[in-house]
Amino acid sequence: MLFVCFSSCSPRKKVADGQPDGKKVVVIGIGSDVETFNPIFAQEVTGGEIGDLIYSSLVSANFDTAEGILHYSPMLAREWESVNLNRDIIFHLRTDAMWSDGVPITARDVQFSYELYGNEELASVREDELEGLKKGKDGKLDIQHSVEIVNDSTLRFHFERFSPAQLLNAGLPILPAHLLDTIPPKELRTHSINRKPIGSGPFSLASWKSGDEITLIPNRVSVLPRPALLDQLVFRVLPDHGARFAHLKSGEIDLMTDLSSSEAQELSGSTLPVQVITTPVRRYQFVGWNNIDGDAYSKSSGKTIQPNALFGNAKVREAMTLAIDRKSIVKALLAQFGQDAVGPVSPIFHYAYNDTLKPMPFDPAAALSLLAQEGWEDKDGDGVLKKGKRKFSFSLLIPSGSQFTLELANIIQKQLHDVKIAVQIQQVEESIFWQQLMEKKFDAFIGGFEVPLQLQLTLFWGSDLRKYPFNFVSYRNQHVDRILKATESVGKESEAAPLWKEFQVILAEEQPCTFLYWEHNVIGVNKRVIGTHFSILGTTYQAWDWSTE
Repeated sequence: MLFVCFSSCSPRKKVADGQPDGKKVVVIGIGSDVETFNPIFAQEVTGGEIGDLIYSSLVSANFDTAEGILHYSPMLAREWESVNLNRDIIFHLRTDAMWSDGVPITARDVQFSYELYGNEELASVREDELEGLKKGKDGKLDIQHSVEIVNDSTLRFHFERFSPAQLLNAGLPILPAHLLDTIPPKELRTHSINRKPIGSGPFSLASWKSGDEITLIPNRVSVLPRPALLDQLVFRVLPDHGARFAHLKSGEIDLMTDLSSSEAQELSGSTLPVQVITTPVRRYQFVGWNNIDGDAYSKSSGKTIQPNALFGNAKVREAMTLAIDRKSIVKALLAQFGQDAVGPVSPIFHYAYNDTLKPMPFDPAAALSLLAQEGWEDKDGDGVLKKGKRKFSFSLLIPSGSQFTLELANIIQKQLHDVKIAVQIQQVEESIFWQQLMEKKFDAFIGGFEVPLQLQLTLFWGSDLRKYPFNFVSYRNQHVDRILKATESVGKESEAAPLWKEFQVILAEEQPCTFLYWEHNVIGVNKRVIGTHFSILGTTYQAWDWSTE
């Protein structure tokens, strides 16, 4: 699951830009430059998607929308079998796969990659995906024993137990050991090799002009699955959403994601050679309430955890949800491209989604009643609730640069004003936004998450705030911890259905955040681009099949 607060699009390169006529080129515009393609560190969606085109994994994932589960097919591993009562998997590698510099890929590359993902000094964003691997007697992970090399083309992954997540955990992008094993771990995050990646996937990096554009070309030696059909796939940095839409309409770009409902409707009613495509709901938007005292937590370096004076109370959080008219927000901002959310489990997970839960109604009177029960009243008639000498007033943190998020914040500000709550909208640069969330230095924020397609949510709801930093709202519930741990121990996804449904009931009762809506990813793509597979797995999913007419 990746945090979302940006948009991306893909424009085409013109002959006027210096490209020879006749080349098959698609240019993808992104809202901001990526920080790295290295999958050890990449946390933005765009950086991850580009990395997935450069690097390959043992297996390739496909999401079955009918069942709501992931299926896997061979990639670097040509086949595999489960052994030891399904606690181990033996992978047999392709012997014809090589890095783009011509060096053959071996089992050592796989083991070494997992050593990097598990290296605490590197603090990989994917470190939690190694949780299922078997640990030593001391309880610590030893990759050389849990990812065992049998020979150059065979590995044995040892897991603590059988679970549906085994292939997901064994499917991390593989990196070249012959280039990275001489780099000290403390230098890897900033090393120049991150800007000159050597991969095995269908694309290679041709150039990266910071703040401008990233150009990929076919990796001619790739057999994973094969070299790309396009001559160039270019990601161009276009920070302004409105400018990207103008470029799409003028034909200067071929593709744009995250279209607004009004933009999608405008394109659908026009004669422009642009089609509008939507993908199933995987992303939800929410208002995050800081459940703990952020200042005390930050000043004590995480040692002091005490309830937030406003949002440490579940009844207060329930009142906030009652006071926000989510249906009117969806109608005003998303139209047919959004739907109500009651929790973090998407309707795409048919076996796990609790369809008996109904969205909390919009009921300002009930919100005021709940707040009064908790001691919040406007006794002096100045229009703001108080409890003792404390006013019910807070800052709502949002990343700057998103007009859509600002509109959403303005609506929420007005609706909360109607129940005598004072909200100040605080816009900050995206990097500062991230920093304040990680350090718990906020009252409330507006954010969004894309759910992981292998349903694992401990990273976002686990009570250990140091271990699970993406639990931004600092929700802590030991019973939820036990439920989440149990979901990771079942033999197949459907067996976890009762656990997931109970999890959603608890969150609906305690409202650690206000779930606003699920939103479709709305894509505008020029009809000259063919062979696309836009899906829930990402905009550039199987982009090696793309071509142009």
